[in-house]
Amino acid sequence: KVFPNKKVYILNQDDQVQPIGIPGELCIGGEGLARGYWNLPELTKEKFVRNPFIPEGKMYRTGDLARWLPDGSIDYVG
Repeated sequence: KVFPNKKVYILNQDDQVQPIGIPGELCIGGEGLARGYWNLPELTKEKFVRNPFIPEGKMYRTGDLARWLPDGSIDYVG
């Protein structure tokens, strides 16, 4: 696994999981996720959002584009 105890999602603009090979936003959730940015409440609100796949969970929206490769690895697009 690339990120132990983390959930990695590649999502479209509607927070739907992208199929293998299709770029989307890289999002990260799971144990040990930061609570937010220090003294930056607006940025925290924008980037640390409700996780649509885990009740009461949070995820971090990186703003980066990535895609899953057929072997399960992640290709950083930009």
